[in-house]
Amino acid sequence: MSRAPETTLLRRYVFERTAGRTPRKEFARYHSGIGAWIRCDETTARDSAHWRRLRKLAAPWCPILGPQTSIADDDALQAYFATVPEDGWQRLAALVGKRPTTCLREWRESGRRILDAVSLDHPRRAAPPGKLAGWPIGRGTGRRSLQAR
Repeated sequence: MSRAPETTLLRRYVFERTAGRTPRKEFARYHSGIGAWIRCDETTARDSAHWRRLRKLAAPWCPILGPQTSIADDDALQAYFATVPEDGWQRLAALVGKRPTTCLREWRESGRRILDAVSLDHPRRAAPPGKLAGWPIGRGTGRRSLQAR
């Protein structure tokens, strides 16, 4: 996937989260007065004469962007977004509005650092080994192991 669609989806994701338009509606009903489909919840949709389900069953679904799941599937970005407080989305919207490509790169890198810090497979930096590190290899293998006590 090229950068342009990802940055566009990132902007839409952040703007939707900032506006509080979550979760994304899975149903739509037809409004004959304006001649358009209007997103709504299931009970409202089934109460009208013409309705349809927008989400295909067994297809992936993002609660914010609907069928476009590239941002929701990006673990590094989701790790970064998990650290954002509820009142911090306005700041993110201002940043992503000005420099979406830079935000995408920096937020992914921050998310990767978060995932590495909490990963069990991540090797921890140990103290540098001392002069006797690794010696003796096991019990009874040192220089004085066979001397009488």
